[in-house]
Amino acid sequence: MQGRALLLIGVVLTISNASGSTGASVSLAEETPSAREDVPGTAVNLVALLPIPDTEHEARRTSRLLPKYTTWRAITVPERAAPVAAPVPAPVPVPAPKRIFLAVVDQPDIQERHKIIADEVLRLLPVHCQKQLQNFYVRYEKPERRGLAGKSTIILDGTLPDDEFRAVLIHEALGHVFDLGCLAGSPTSGASVFKDGNETIFRDDPSLAFYRISWTNSTTRRNGMTDTDFVSGYASSDPFEDLAESAIYYLLHHQTFTERARQNSVLAMKLKWLQTFLPVQPVHSVTADTWNGQLPWDATKLAYTWQNPSMVAGQ
Repeated sequence: MQGRALLLIGVVLTISNASGSTGASVSLAEETPSAREDVPGTAVNLVALLPIPDTEHEARRTSRLLPKYTTWRAITVPERAAPVAAPVPAPVPVPAPKRIFLAVVDQPDIQERHKIIADEVLRLLPVHCQKQLQNFYVRYEKPERRGLAGKSTIILDGTLPDDEFRAVLIHEALGHVFDLGCLAGSPTSGASVFKDGNETIFRDDPSLAFYRISWTNSTTRRNGMTDTDFVSGYASSDPFEDLAESAIYYLLHHQTFTERARQNSVLAMKLKWLQTFLPVQPVHSVTADTWNGQLPWDATKLAYTWQNPSMVAGQ
């Protein structure tokens, strides 16, 4: 089609040139301002025509698309290696600070758990009472008695369960050591009728105010005393065990002690003495014991939950 159009244009231009100046025919050359005949001295510039192609152009016989059954070959692109992180140095373990025990407790033949329990309990004593304790022993061969104490010595059975071990220690330390070693009176005041074995109790000893609530001397109860006037059966043995058992009952079972004291004037007087003289607040234990009218024989056997003194102090 393109070849035929060029042929017609060439015929028209040829006829236009042949007509000369007659202007009988209009050619494409007349539309060009530089080839107009009314302008003297100008000539018509003819455009050379392209030759007529012998053959027509045909569409490309081969498709640019890939053959239908072209086989694709997978190319594996190697993964980029992840950057290697710099080695992190292993943390240097920081040793836990060594616990500092009271010197009387820090002995190589005492197990660590017993050192911890003993240190917690003995630190409840005033400093001058702590210094009063010169000897502390824990026996692991199952001794005949669970605990023994004087004014400067404590001996405990190391085969006891921890709660019982602590309770016996409170009985011995905050009972007997505090009573006989820390509250000692002066010889100048004279001897009283109370004696702990060969130990004389002087007349200005603050413990006498406790003893006299239920006792007339070291072995005799006051008239009218009943079993329920004591915190336990063992407390009714003598005035010294009375004070030691009352001390443990006050510290480990304060709720029950207070409940009983509301209904018993003798126990109320003993509770008041402990609140006045015992230098420890009863905040380190929650009792699991409830008063049902039956007197326990041994306060060290009653169940309780201990609260670490350092945690209590931080509250």
